[in-house]
Amino acid sequence: MKNARGFTLVEVLVSIVIVAVGLLGMAGLTAASLKSNNTSYYRSQATVLANDILERMRANVVQARGEQYDIAAGPAYTAGAGTVQRFDCVEWITAIRAALPGGTGTVDVNAGTATIVVTWDNGESSFTTISQL
Repeated sequence: MKNARGFTLVEVLVSIVIVAVGLLGMAGLTAASLKSNNTSYYRSQATVLANDILERMRANVVQARGEQYDIAAGPAYTAGAGTVQRFDCVEWITAIRAALPGGTGTVDVNAGTATIVVTWDNGESSFTTISQL
């Protein structure tokens, strides 16, 4: 029995190392899960915001088909100041900036087809939708 002295101490140390590695793995999985949840949330927000400007354009379809809702990156607006379409565009861009980190959006209408792009994380992620007006 004298040869077995300290053997249980080694077993305990090995067990602690195994538990520590397991806890680090769990922490990594939790971090990956949080990142995926944020990505899903931002994509959902982008979808809602794209539908928002699309519905605004459908409510003012004559001006929308006349490309008065076009918004270039920056944003640069086509619509003149004091118009409903300019108000809609400014409000939409403001909502994007409030909901998404580094968020911005563009709208391009050609022959009654609207292409809406919402980007966030300074252009690293984006959501695009194309719809008929």
